[in-house]
Amino acid sequence: MKDQEQKQKKQYKRKGQRKEVLFKDEEWKIVKANAAKMNLSTTRYIVKMSLSDNYAPQDISDVAELTRQLSRIGTNINQLARKANTINNIYAEDYEKMRKEYANLCHLLKRKISTLRRTAA
Repeated sequence: MKDQEQKQKKQYKRKGQRKEVLFKDEEWKIVKANAAKMNLSTTRYIVKMSLSDNYAPQDISDVAELTRQLSRIGTNINQLARKANTINNIYAEDYEKMRKEYANLCHLLKRKISTLRRTAA
């Protein structure tokens, strides 16, 4: 009888909230590998990393500029399509203007991605 009482006490000794987290297969492999590197169980590793204050939020304020640029390009494409359907032709200046805006947007995106990669590493 005492053994059963002791088992019940041990069973409820650990207090806390149980949460379920779903990982993709690739993510779980990374979690397991990182936990092994730190000689921790996956549960302990997840708790430790969740409570860690080493996270550095990313500044994505310039995403608004990228969104604005994308909107402008979409507007220009619609205007060119409308003009092409009306006169069955597109002016070279209109095309060149859109091409430059597209090149500028690609440059901004590459710079932002490069910055995110440097800060994530």
